[in-house]
Amino acid sequence: MTAGCTSSSSDTDTPQATGTTVPAAASTTASGATAGSVTAVPYTALIPFLPNAPAGWTAEEPVGASWTVEDGQWTWASRDYSKDDAWATIIIQDSAHYDVGYWESWDSFVSFETTEGYYKQRTVSGHPSWEYYSKPDSYGTWIGVNERFMVYVSVEGGAKQDLDAFVNAVNYGGIANLK
Repeated sequence: MTAGCTSSSSDTDTPQATGTTVPAAASTTASGATAGSVTAVPYTALIPFLPNAPAGWTAEEPVGASWTVEDGQWTWASRDYSKDDAWATIIIQDSAHYDVGYWESWDSFVSFETTEGYYKQRTVSGHPSWEYYSKPDSYGTWIGVNERFMVYVSVEGGAKQDLDAFVNAVNYGGIANLK
């Protein structure tokens, strides 16, 4: 599957991922920028961008980590949320332009729609994204910010409106301004 991350399309698709598992590091770059040409911000700088729980949801304490890749690092922060039998996760990753974590999958996404779900390319707050839905109630969105930061939002056991509430609660402009 192949797709670019610069489309201005308003539709997006995303494969299913769950929990706060973050994929292992690779050694190539996520964009045209040189891998490690910037220093990853500490995960403690990402945690404040994890939003509070929307109405009716409960938020867990945020967590974060730093990973060593080649001669540099990449970082991530995540927070889990719950409501009745539904749960959601938001992960924010700073790749420092390495092809790590969710950036490893980015170029493999393709748009499709079936009777069981879809993957669609979209734009969120001016940033390229991929949204997915899988029956009966699995939703997610990846948002690429400056080809460096990745925001991943997933909702299991909820509704599309829940996904939209979490996606819209993230301050993408603030993340884009991190150095």
